[in-house]
Amino acid sequence: MTVSAKDKELKVSLREATYNQLKDLILNGQLRPSERLSENGLAKRFGVSRTPLREALMKLEEEGLITGQRNLGYTVADLDITGFCNLLVVREALDVCAAKLACEKATEEDLERLRGVIDQMVALKDTDNLTPSAAAENLHLGLYIHRVIAEATKNEALVRATDQIYQQLRLALWLEVLWVDLEHTDLDEHRAIADAIIARDLEAAAQAASAHVQSSLKNMSKLERIWQHRRLSGLA
Repeated sequence: MTVSAKDKELKVSLREATYNQLKDLILNGQLRPSERLSENGLAKRFGVSRTPLREALMKLEEEGLITGQRNLGYTVADLDITGFCNLLVVREALDVCAAKLACEKATEEDLERLRGVIDQMVALKDTDNLTPSAAAENLHLGLYIHRVIAEATKNEALVRATDQIYQQLRLALWLEVLWVDLEHTDLDEHRAIADAIIARDLEAAAQAASAHVQSSLKNMSKLERIWQHRRLSGLA
């Protein structure tokens, strides 16, 4: 039997709606860290079949918000601040290396991509929109600009390592955007990195990349305080 275009659209929209609902429950603390997720219970809660739910769960696992184990199902990822800080130390080394190499290796097309991402960030901030969708777009652009920088190095090993470290930092970055960096102040930090790379200033690019990660490290202590407050208040 042929599936119509309309049926395909409905399937995609149902999957996206399920994904968004479940992600909101996690990020708002209604589903607690380390909490086991019941597929049957969630399917009933959202009024969907197991197929769109499982697709949503797989996408959330890719983003680091939940973890899956064979024969055990899924659990909400735990907020391991110490682990995130250790990852950020590695991220700083990678980002500094990427920024310096991009200064040397980036083509004019790469630099134009950098300018384009910064323009999108500026446009997003100018909307003064603090909705979850705006936060999601802000995070997407923040991750994407680092991907653009890594690709500009022409070093596939560095691109893979950068992807891996950012994947492991997904939960921390989500909460940083939602709970700490509510005004998208990372725009200035990203712009400083981009400007230095476009100017092919290795020292300035390295300093800007390092400062950006140091800002995230400081935000981790704020995030931990917020997390503890939410737990004591019964919000997480």
